[in-house]
Amino acid sequence: MPGSQLWAALFFIMLFCLGLSSMFGNLEGILTPLLDLHLVPPFLPKEIFTGLMCLFCFIAALIFTMGSGNYWLEIFNTYATWRFISPLMLLVVFLAYVVIEAESQPTYNAWNPDF
Repeated sequence: MPGSQLWAALFFIMLFCLGLSSMFGNLEGILTPLLDLHLVPPFLPKEIFTGLMCLFCFIAALIFTMGSGNYWLEIFNTYATWRFISPLMLLVVFLAYVVIEAESQPTYNAWNPDF
């Protein structure tokens, strides 16, 4: 095939861009609720917190790049992700939302009693 090296390079650039965009979406899905619910201390800037989350995700993903990474991936997908971790994460976010909303005074901005 003519230009096969070019197509191979373009294919791997496409895979890199796809992985990068997926990482941006995953990080925003994690960071936005944590920042909106004010679960991050106010003295910690958003940029530093984002960098710490990226570092944590990088260190957690290193186990899948080892020689036994395929076995770890199978164990993680079969036993941990959908049975325990995902429901636990949903429960934590839901409980944090309920606690934050219970602590604040309910308001209705569209109704003005002085009008």
